Parts: sequence; structure tokens; C-alpha cells
Amino acid sequence: MAVPHHQARRPATLAVVVSAGVSVYLPRTLAAVAGQTHAPDVVLVVDVGAPGRDLGTGIPVHEAVTDAGLEAVTRVRVVRAPEATTFGEAVRLGLVAYRELVERAARRAHRRGWDGGLSGQGTLAPGGPWAGVTGELNPVTTGEIRAVGEGRADPAAAADWLWLLHDDSAPEPAALDQLLHAAESGRSVAVAGAKQRDWAEPDRLLEVGVRATRSARRVSDIEPGEIDQGQHDDREDVLAVGLAGALVRSDVWEELGGPDPVLGPFGDGLDLSRRARLARHRVVVVPTAVVHHARASFLGLRGDGGPTSPDRPDPRRSFLARRRAQLHNALVAAPAAAVPFLLLGLVILAPLRALWRIATKELGLAAAEIGAALAVLGAPGALWRARRTAGRTRRLSPRALAPLQATGADIRRTKRDVRRQATAARRAAQAPSELEIAERAALARRRRVVGAVVAVVLAAVALVTFLPVVQGGALTGGALLPADTRLGDLWGVARSGWVPGGDGTPGPPDALWQVLAALQLPFAAFGASTSVLLSVLVLLALPLAGAGAWFAAGAATRAVALRAWAAAGWALAPPLLLAVGQGRVGALLAHLALPWVALGVARAAGVNRRDIVLPGLVGARRVVPVTTRVTGDEPEPRVLAGPPEAGVVARRSAAGSVAAAAGAALALAVAAAGAPVLLPTSLLVLAVVAVVVPRRRLLVLAVPLPALVLLAPTVVAALSDVAGGSWRLLVSDPGRAWSAGQAPAWLGVLGWPVRPPAFPGLAGDGVAGFLATWGLLAGGAVLTALALVALVRGTARARAVRAGWLLVVAGLGVAVLSARTGVAVGSSLDGSSQVVTGWPGTGLSLVVLGMLLAAVAGGDGLRTTLAGRSFGWRQVVAAALTVLAVLGPLATVGGWLVAVRAGLGEPTALLAVTARTADPVPAVAGEMQRSGQRSRVLALVPTADGLRAELWRGPGPQLVETSSAADLRELAAVETRTGSQDSASDAAPGDDPASAADDVSDPDAADAALAAVVAALAAGATEDVGPALGEHAVGVVVVPPEPGYVPPGTEPTGAERTALVARLDATAGLERVTENAAGVVWRVSTDAARSGAAESVARARVVDADGAWVQDVDAGVVKIGTELASGPEGRRLVLAERADAGWQAWYDGRPLRATTDGWRQAFELPAHTGTLTVGYVTPLGGFWTWAQGIVLGLTALLALPVRRRRGEID
Repeated sequence: MAVPHHQARRPATLAVVVSAGVSVYLPRTLAAVAGQTHAPDVVLVVDVGAPGRDLGTGIPVHEAVTDAGLEAVTRVRVVRAPEATTFGEAVRLGLVAYRELVERAARRAHRRGWDGGLSGQGTLAPGGPWAGVTGELNPVTTGEIRAVGEGRADPAAAADWLWLLHDDSAPEPAALDQLLHAAESGRSVAVAGAKQRDWAEPDRLLEVGVRATRSARRVSDIEPGEIDQGQHDDREDVLAVGLAGALVRSDVWEELGGPDPVLGPFGDGLDLSRRARLARHRVVVVPTAVVHHARASFLGLRGDGGPTSPDRPDPRRSFLARRRAQLHNALVAAPAAAVPFLLLGLVILAPLRALWRIATKELGLAAAEIGAALAVLGAPGALWRARRTAGRTRRLSPRALAPLQATGADIRRTKRDVRRQATAARRAAQAPSELEIAERAALARRRRVVGAVVAVVLAAVALVTFLPVVQGGALTGGALLPADTRLGDLWGVARSGWVPGGDGTPGPPDALWQVLAALQLPFAAFGASTSVLLSVLVLLALPLAGAGAWFAAGAATRAVALRAWAAAGWALAPPLLLAVGQGRVGALLAHLALPWVALGVARAAGVNRRDIVLPGLVGARRVVPVTTRVTGDEPEPRVLAGPPEAGVVARRSAAGSVAAAAGAALALAVAAAGAPVLLPTSLLVLAVVAVVVPRRRLLVLAVPLPALVLLAPTVVAALSDVAGGSWRLLVSDPGRAWSAGQAPAWLGVLGWPVRPPAFPGLAGDGVAGFLATWGLLAGGAVLTALALVALVRGTARARAVRAGWLLVVAGLGVAVLSARTGVAVGSSLDGSSQVVTGWPGTGLSLVVLGMLLAAVAGGDGLRTTLAGRSFGWRQVVAAALTVLAVLGPLATVGGWLVAVRAGLGEPTALLAVTARTADPVPAVAGEMQRSGQRSRVLALVPTADGLRAELWRGPGPQLVETSSAADLRELAAVETRTGSQDSASDAAPGDDPASAADDVSDPDAADAALAAVVAALAAGATEDVGPALGEHAVGVVVVPPEPGYVPPGTEPTGAERTALVARLDATAGLERVTENAAGVVWRVSTDAARSGAAESVARARVVDADGAWVQDVDAGVVKIGTELASGPEGRRLVLAERADAGWQAWYDGRPLRATTDGWRQAFELPAHTGTLTVGYVTPLGGFWTWAQGIVLGLTALLALPVRRRRGEID
């Protein structure tokens, strides 16, 4: 109640309460003000309600004041300040409006002749209804008019002290009295703050003064949930106080101008207190004055004026405003000389902090980090004004605040203590019982043992099958070519739009090269080439596939036996075995990645199953009733033996996972890079999944984004001429165009993309013959049967079964499309040339994945279900299916081993990969290829069909020199001649496509020039061929030995090879070097004194205006960057590359004019010395590079696992 008038006069106090309308907190705050033992002289309620803000309950402010009984104990004024955006600005505008209110009252009194007609209580006589409407809930007093009237004083001068209150800060009855008592203790006290406790839990301590570093980072030594027992009541002088419930001297408010207009509701108390101290004033905290603070702004409970308001506290909603306030305060308090460096540091630090937030899965905070930095950097005027204002009132050096400020060590120590206390509390609350520990240990032991057994078996199969091949050297054969590139060159090829094979061709390059470059990073430190990586992949393919399937199966079942069976079935699936045996690196990586995609999507959607250990009597209630049938998503008992006091149940995860979605996205990017046909397939499948999953649909839909960005150049090329067949690029496979034939459709259902070989010699050998002929099909047949049986399984598991069959249908569609779509002109198993179709094995990998999902989901919980029924036909059928499930994969692997061992020594459809026994190029050629000249090797192989010529930039044909886009363009040229868009589209399943050996397209100028040189060499030309070879940068000519690099089916006869060697020995311009394991070797002479010599064999050279050689230019695989000396006017740079508009060159940073030299790319060079830069630039190439780096980098950060505690809210 109000203080009696006969008591001694105390300092006049004006309480300012700021609220947007009548919030849910305001009635309690007004009632608390009305209940003060010493009431303020005037209560000014500032209504900042405006469109876009939460207007609260909708009750008029005047009515709320009346309901609180505030006008009965003190004078109340209500003003509006809708334009205010911060608490300090609301107080300033409210004081101005208060002065105008009093001035209007004075003018009315003057007009009515009441200047001297005051009531006995010293107030204007009440009159008319204008009082409440204008905000004067009580009559205006003479003192108010004298203090504020006619604009002769600052609005704050109406009282000695301003008591600042948020709408959600309710003071205890003695709060104002205690604050005034502290203020009266000394004239130097300018700001007195209250102790803050929680709004809902009155005993929980929030704040007793503010302690912060110079950079405005707050350091709280109050533990979360700490109960106020007076342990901090000895504090008095502090660095700062919060403004909720603070008492500020009016003249100091006027002197300082209130808080910084930029700040509020965060950081304004620190700003005002720090400036008050630097102006030689004291800032104290009064622990006996208590305010209960709801911290609605901090907890993100303020609405934005929309139809709904936040109903759950979340401090992350206010992080942007808090971070911005901290940065602003830090820059205001910093020395002037340090501000530029701090701004620069902010530019660097903000992205790093955002990346850390992304890694910790706090995406909203990551955006807030960037937003706060941009807000501060984008408001230099506000920063300058704040520093000028602070400097105008400063009387002390900032060093005077050092004793009250915290340090970096204090922050680290506080964080360490908080972590320790939180860890101790969490361990105490979540400490498992001994039964729970034992159950977890038993479960982990079973998984380790079974998982290790599966891994050992798969590793043994891989070693027996592939080790003899891998240990022989770089792998080649089938769809695989050697890859002798180092990481730098591989990355350069992957990022370039130029394919460095032969005389070069425009890309785009296959996205698989980027994946291989990333995988090669661990090997780069040892100087290993990409071939080493490929050998490791081949050797570890089966164990890696088994590991992926083991974890993926855990999302559908927690049964160890089912997971082991799924791991073995996936690792021994025909699509993987054939991908490894035929050297299909892309299909191999896709098969390895698909289980991780499935696992990530399941966890992202929150539909994966996980183990829950139930301790004590909880476990007893779950485990004892073994006869109860468990259906739907109810926890399912899986451990029924032993005491009933504990157990393990499997249930679906209720929350989705951002990290899992990011992991799935990266895995899908790898899979799509290896098999681009998976990109459109995944879009369709994930769209269906997003429709049916109960939650986290946006996460599921975001999974394909990295794959889309990674394959963007390929997608753009595929959509460039859809009517002309460019879409077939998405069906193509990276690597050498090669085919081993096709299988009938019924074999595709069993998972076989090619017809398994028959072994007549083993037909009468009993078990061995059976395994070799039919055992290969047993695993697929059993898997198909189990997946079909799973369709009859009821309960919620049917959803997972249907999802599996969705993959089966999608995979069959992909397999059929691939098998009937021609994508390149390549070779077959017998070495003949033919149209090669897409690899159907990728689609069949999806088929196997879907069938495994259906079978595993159908078998999950079957044991418990059968245990609840009496023995009968169900148990018999289940036992028979179990036996078949075990024998099927064993028969497949047995047949595979028999077939592979029987076919060792010659390429077969099962194992076409062999080891390269010797380098196909001699040492002298290798040195020229690696030097700045980047010379090439012309390999001539006489065959029964004529002379086969290949232009090598490395040690033989290289994997990275292949391009799906280039292969498709070659096929399109063949189709143009034959009048067929898809020469393979009419082939019946199981039949080889029509031969394309005679349908070679018309060569372009580069091919024609090379063909002319080869023809001259084959005919024993007498004219000089050295200059013609030099145009193609050929420095060495080699005829491989008979057992050397010769495509299957094209072995030359000894007479043909001997004749060719003799003709080359007689060719002018060729110098025979040696004959060794690489074959017979000739060097192209560059000695001008010799007949037929080439002027240069370098990839890049400078010629004069007449075309005469001037000098060679050091070059890389694709790019060129070097210093050029001065030369003659009119000189040109000529590249031994096909002319293309994408080639661009710069000299001292200035673009050069592009021209041609026949079929070769050329540029006009200035005569002076300068820096030459040459590269191949594609439209949007730079954009895609940045987009891929950003998207894939952010996705990788999101995929980093973050440890989650049990019971933690996602």
C-alpha cells in the first residue's frame, strides 16, 4: 500500500513499465508494483503495441491498471509509443509523451480557470471524462506541472529516480524500498539493480549483477537451477546490472541519454552501466531487492503479432539479437585503433562460428551468427554514434573497469565447471543399474562376435577371389583401365571441362573422378596413384558392402541373426560380384553407398528401430508376458531368457536426425556419381517416401540436393538435347565402354545382369557341377521367395515391406531401361566392336536392396510371434525358410568361387579384371609425358583387321581419359550415319546389340590428321612423318610386344608385327631407341639436321607469324601457367588440343584473341615478356565449382556425428 503522508519525504520516483499491450505477464507486474511497501510517486505505463508485435491478451491497458488496483495507491499515466523498437527507446519516448500529457493537463487547467483552484490534496479538481481517455487515470498534480510543464525541463526531471520495469518483471513488495535505501546511501550511486529470480520458480536464482568481459561476453557464476539461499548477497559494486527492475538516477539518465538506441532488450543494461561507471558513477546491485523475471525475450516467448505465439521456451530464438548486442557492445568498448582489426576479425570469425554451428546441427544459430555479423557490419553509422556518445561522457580510462571485468580465463573456467557439473548431474540421473549394464554388455558382445564372423568370412572370400589379381599390379580389363594419376592431376581433370584423352575432347568429365579424388586423399601422403586406391576398393569391396548392410539392416531389425544374413546377402549379391569382376568402379561404389543411403533416410525420417534397455521392474513388465502378441510399433521383447528383471526391447525412433539426412545425402552423391541413373531414380523414390513418412519430410526431400549439385554439369548436358538422345548420358556408366552381354529378364529378377557361365566339364562332377551351373542362382531365388513371403506379414512392418518392394519395382525399371539404351561404341568380351548399353547391374542392386529390406522387415519379430502360438504349420514353414535363407548365399558364393577358379587365366564375364604385368610405355616416354613438354605416345598394334592406333598421354590408356559424354557423342555420330537414334533399343533381352564395327563415324579434322599419319606409317611411307606426329605432340612411337597390351581377340601374327617394325625402322624422322618389355620403341626426332625431324613434340609451343617453331611452353595436364620471354611480333601459342570455344588464355591478366592452327587451338601472343595462363572454361563452370564446394562442405559438416544423451530432445 502507499506510504503515509506524515512519513519523511523520500526521493521522488517515477516507475516506467514498458509493455506491448496487455501481455500475459503485465497484470502480475502491475499488481506487484501496486503492492510495494513504498509506492512510486508516478507509474508511467508505456504501450509499445504496434502491427507486427504480439499485442497480448487484447485487454485495454487502462482496464489492466484498474484490475491491478494500481491507481488506488499511486498516480498512473498511460502513454503510447508504437514507434519504439527497443526498451531504452520506449522509455525515452514514454517520458516525452508523459511531459506532453502533463502539459496538456496544465493547458486545460488554465483554460478552465483552475490555475489556483487546486483541491486540498494538491491535485487538479477532477472534471469530465477526458482524464482516463488521455492516459491520466489519476488527476495531474501541481508538482507534476511544475516539474514537467511547459517543456522547461527534461522529462526525466519529473522525479529524482527512474524505476525501469519490463512487463515480465514483477518486483517483490520491498523491492523499491530497498533500492531507494541503497540509493540514499551515497550520492555517487547512479544505477542500482535488483536481484533477479525466476518468474515461475520463485526460489531459482537468475542474476545478481552482471559480470562480463571487455568484449561483452557475459560470465555467470550462477549454476542453472541454483536456489537462492543468500549465497551471493554480499555483492554490491558490480560492472553492470540488468535494467529489469533497475533504479536509475534521473540526472544520470539525462547525462548519458539512456541506453544505446541500438540495444535492447539485450546488452542495454551493460551499455548503460559501463558508461555510467566511466562517467565516475557507481553501479551497485541490491540483493535484498528482488524481481521475478520471466525473461520472455530471452526464452523466445515473444510473438510477432501472428495468429500463433510460441508456447515453448527456446533461447535459440533470441540468439541473433543477443549476439548482435554483444558484437555491438564489444566494438563500442574497444580502443579506436583496434576497431578495424576487430571488424576484419569479425568477417573471418563469423563464417567459422557458423560452420561450427552447422557441425553441431544448430542450423538456426549458424544463420544467426552470419546475420548478427552482417547487422553490425552493415550499420557503421550506429557504431560511430555509439562510440561518440560514450566518448562524450567518459571521465575515466576504460582500464578502470578491469577489476570488475571478467577475463578469457574466467570464461573458460566457468564453462569447464558448468560442463563438469552437468556431466555429474547427468551421470547421477542416468546411472544404469547393474542389470542394465549386464544386458548392454551381453548385447554388445553378441553383436561384436557375429559381426566379426561375417567380416572374416567376407574377407576370406575376397582374398581367395581377388588377391591373386590385385597383387600383380595396376588393374585393367573389362570396364576398367589403369589410373596412374596422382591426386593433383586427378583433381585437375575432375574440375576441368576438358577430357585429356588423345587429342582431347570437351566434357563434361564424369563426376566419379571427384569422388575418387576425395577417396584418394588418405593415399596422397604416400604418393600412391589412383590405381592403388582402385586395388584397395576391389580387395575390400565385399567386407565394406557387408559392413554397410549390417548397419542398414539395423534400421529395420535389431535381431543379430537377421542383420548378419542381410550383410552376407548384400555383400555376395551378383551385382556387386560382377561389378568388381568386370572392373565397373562406378557400379561398385554405388553398391557400397546404397545401404548408407537407406540407413540415413530411415533415421532422418525417424522410422529406424533401436534398442531400449529396460532396467528393473520396467523390464519385468515388458518381458514376462511372452504370450502377448506385439503388434504395430509397440516395444517388442527380444531377450526372453534369464531373470525377468531386465530386458531389451526394439522400438522405432521417434525423432529424425539431421546428421543422418546429411550422411544419406553424401552417400547418395557417391552412388549417383558412380551410376548417374540413380539420380532421377532417387528423386522419384524419395518423393514417394516423403509423402508416406510421418515426419521430417523436408529432411527427406533435401537428401538428393548434394547429388544434384555434384552431377549438375552432367544433368545440364543430359538435358541439352533431349529429343536428340542426350538424356542417355544419365544412363551411361563411367569407365571404358565394355560389355559382357545381357541376361534374360528372369535372370534379372534373380539379381543377375549377365548370363552366368556354364561349365560343361563339371556337369558330371556331382556337387561341384551343380554349384557351378545352378548354385550361382540359388541366393537370388531364395531372396526373391523370402521377399514375396514377407508381403503376407501384417502389422506396421508391412510398411517397411512395401517400401522394399517400391525399391524392387524402381530397380527393375532402371535395369530394363539401362539394358535397352545404347550409350557408347565399345568392345565386347571377345574384343569385337559393338554398341554398348547401360549397365543393368545398378538397377539390380536396387532390386536386391529392396528384397533384403522386405525380407528383413518381414522376419523381424517373427520369433516372438511364433513363440506366442502353439506348434503347427507356421513353425514348420518358418524353419524351412530359415534353412533356405542360410543355404542360398552359401550356394551362391560356392558357385562363384568354383566358376572364378575355373576361369582363371583368361577374361570371363565373372572376372575380366587382370593385373598389368608391365608398363606399356618405356622409361624415356614416361619422362617425356611427365615433363613440361607433356609429350604423347603413339601405340601401333597390328591386328587381323588392320592397324590399331592409340594416342596415350600416360602409361597406356588411362581411366580418367574416358568420358561418358564423349562416348555418347561418338555413338550419336554412328547413329547419324545409320539413321538410328538408339541402335540398341530393338535388341531383345539377352541378345548382344548389333555390331558397330563397320559404322565408324566420319572423323573430325584431328582424327583425320592422325589417321593419315598412321596410314603413312603402316604403308612404309617415304615422306617425312615427324612434323605430322609433332602436331599431335607425339614424342615416342611404340609397338607393344605380342603378349603385351593387346585387346582380347585382336592378337597380331608374328609376321604382321615384324613387317610393321621393319617399316617403322625405315621411316624418316623416327629414331629407334630400344626393344624391351614395353615393346619396340622409336623416338620422334627433333634434330633439325636430321631428315624428317619434327620441330617440336611438346603439347604447347610458340610459333612465329609464318608458323615456324620458336620455343616450347611448359604445360600441365590441362592448364598452363608459365612465364614467357619476349619474342617476335605476330607470334602465336599453339596447343596440341582440338580447337574449342572453351579454351581461353590470358597474358599478364589480359585475355588473348583465340584462333586456330588447322585442327589445333591457338592464341595470338604479344611480343613482350609476360605471364601466360591457359585453361578450359565452361559456362557456369565457376558457379558449379563454388556451389559444389559450399553444398558438399556444409553437408559434410552436418553429417559429422554429435553425441546425444539419452532423453535429450532432438
